[in-house]
Amino acid sequence: MTISTITSFLESVAPLHLQESYDNAGLITGHPDWEVQSVLVSLDTTPDIVDEAIARKCNLIVAHHPIVFKGLKKINGLNYVEKAVIKAIKNDIGIYAIHTNLDNIY
Repeated sequence: MTISTITSFLESVAPLHLQESYDNAGLITGHPDWEVQSVLVSLDTTPDIVDEAIARKCNLIVAHHPIVFKGLKKINGLNYVEKAVIKAIKNDIGIYAIHTNLDNIY
């Protein structure tokens, strides 16, 4: 099963067009064609959550809150967002956020 198979299902329940304009729901890191070994579900994505995904051999994190809300100008690991993104990319872990699009389905 690929990331896109999982995200297509999630988006059938909570379409991306329902997200608020400030939000950044969707696939944040990773490639839609990657094969998924296992999924970790979390409220937020932090470096500790990425560590847990690594330990549990999960290569997809589905989080409610996006790790990146606005564009990053630099990714040098100086804050938790950058650290989590770098760690996810280095370990081939996709991060998918399902935030206000999920909140707005009702």
